[in-house]
Amino acid sequence: MKILKIEFENINSLRGEHQIDFTDSPFTESSLFAITGPTGSGKSTLLDVISLALFNQVPRIQSGTTISKADIFKFGAILTRNQKSAKAKVTYQCKIGKFSSEWSISTNKNGALRDHKMEIIDLSSEKLLDLKKSKVPAK
Repeated sequence: MKILKIEFENINSLRGEHQIDFTDSPFTESSLFAITGPTGSGKSTLLDVISLALFNQVPRIQSGTTISKADIFKFGAILTRNQKSAKAKVTYQCKIGKFSSEWSISTNKNGALRDHKMEIIDLSSEKLLDLKKSKVPAK
């Protein structure tokens, strides 16, 4: 699998919408790059985005288990403080095509977290794969 792009909104301390397109310069100019920056700048958050979008996991928070609403409250992580929604999306290419995997969560009108959503889109047909969210990480 080759990651082509990551997009996210309101993950950890990175408020708002962000994206990194690995098909653009300077990523296309070299086969190797490093994620660098001072403490708290969001380096680990980028890895969290990838892990959330593909597997509904954040290993530095709960190693080997999926993330639940209770974990988000307990650890005070993932959803940026005072925000009503968050998403993590990874676009990637593999042997069978190009796909986009997305994880998202939001609050209801009372401020309580709804269950997270997960989905995979086949980008060649632009169709959502017919999968229950619990089946997305294995796919």
